[in-house]
Amino acid sequence: MISKRLLSVAAVLLATAPLYGQVPVVRAELAPCFPKEDNGIVFATIGQEPGGVSTRLYFRWDEDEDFYYVLMTAAGNGRYWGTPPKADDENEGVEYYVALIDPLGEVLAKSDSLHSPVKKDCDVELDEKQRGTAENLTVGETTFEQVGEMVDGFLCDGIVSRINPDGVLRGDEACRGCVIAWKRHGALLLPIAGAIGLGGVILTRDEPPKASPFEP
Repeated sequence: MISKRLLSVAAVLLATAPLYGQVPVVRAELAPCFPKEDNGIVFATIGQEPGGVSTRLYFRWDEDEDFYYVLMTAAGNGRYWGTPPKADDENEGVEYYVALIDPLGEVLAKSDSLHSPVKKDCDVELDEKQRGTAENLTVGETTFEQVGEMVDGFLCDGIVSRINPDGVLRGDEACRGCVIAWKRHGALLLPIAGAIGLGGVILTRDEPPKASPFEP
């Protein structure tokens, strides 16, 4: 016969033990829009979040096949935020979702996939911490085809490092490679919108001007 003391101990253990097998609820909030050539932001809430997991914002240009991700930051009370890179001029829509990843890299739970348009008149205000994160992004890759390549549909501005599908952190060689190539050729990017009435850039050699427009 089981004693009352053993029953009491069992009841306490059951009451204080974690609810194994219970899947956390992850809800991503729909962003009204993402700005062109600037950072947007996505918020999410997580119910009954277990310890030892990472919260990721997965995103992609809606014309791309594979997702990238950035880590989300806790804002308290189960609320998180994440900032993807700046959408480029060709990007007209971003698909995204939020997922909890366990220490082995497996998806523990994820939100529904959402879609928001990219607009020139999209007004998104980031606070100081959010802006600092957006200017120093680590972008995660989900396929090895993404390694060494630029993030499709997004600008290099703000991306400083990458994580490959094996979880290896490294500097962003794709964007850095473009800057190095420009410097090797002595090229500068100069806006010419005022000259031709269109947005664009030209490449000019980094050479000192001649002292006189006339040859001797």
